[in-house]
Amino acid sequence: MRSNDRKFLIKTAISLSISLFISMSFTFILCLWIDSWIWIFALSLLFASIVGYVTVTYCLSTLLKTNRFLDILLKDTLHELNIPLSVIKANLQMIRDNENDPKKQKRLERIALASDDLYALYKEVDYYIKKEIQEVVKEHFILEDLLNRIIEKQKEMAQDVVIQTQNVHVQLYADKHGLGKVVSNLLHNAVKYNRNNRPISIALDAGILTIRDQGIGMSEAELFLAFDRYYQADTSKEGYGIGLSLVKAYCDECKIPLRIFSKKEEGTSVVLDISRLIDTE
Repeated sequence: MRSNDRKFLIKTAISLSISLFISMSFTFILCLWIDSWIWIFALSLLFASIVGYVTVTYCLSTLLKTNRFLDILLKDTLHELNIPLSVIKANLQMIRDNENDPKKQKRLERIALASDDLYALYKEVDYYIKKEIQEVVKEHFILEDLLNRIIEKQKEMAQDVVIQTQNVHVQLYADKHGLGKVVSNLLHNAVKYNRNNRPISIALDAGILTIRDQGIGMSEAELFLAFDRYYQADTSKEGYGIGLSLVKAYCDECKIPLRIFSKKEEGTSVVLDISRLIDTE
């Protein structure tokens, strides 16, 4: 345990002990002066609330100060990261345009991919910070465009898997990044647990988005645990088992009904009711 944590615990324990002693002493004095138990209870409760508030404020002052400092530091650092990332991407593109050597082009391509990954991490942290302070911005976008970008990213892992889309050219008004994370996680699982490069389908029908694969499927017992954090139906596969828990958390927060239908050795269908996200204007 760090010294600061130890000091915080000692400070909290002492403060709570003093607070409890003061409250009990006040109640005892009231019992000597007042005969009505109702008044004794009411005044004791009021006094205990005041003492409790002061005690908690005092105990947590250091922690709150540290949290504010870390919050400001993280936001400032994230803001400053955007500048060098933009400079790297802009200059890298100019170098690639003027370079004809195939070997150097491959090296530059690897640098470009690494910078794209870094930028994706930047956007991820930026998204969660905004989400934490309730600043997630909803926007108008075409579902088909979002799906095409996600499918393109999955091609590296699913080179021989055909991912089909149907009736997905519809405009939505939603948290684009969050919904993209949901679909990306679901599609990633569909690809990861696929068998024999069988096709995967993404279809929209009457506001119901269905992602269906013909992979290894899940038993009823596995379905029951599917949304548990760190659970994996097949531990031999890479990953940490947090994808579906993130999907469930987002759907619960955005009030998107989510269901999973699966049968062992036949495949899995994940159904999202996104009808309330469809932009009808």
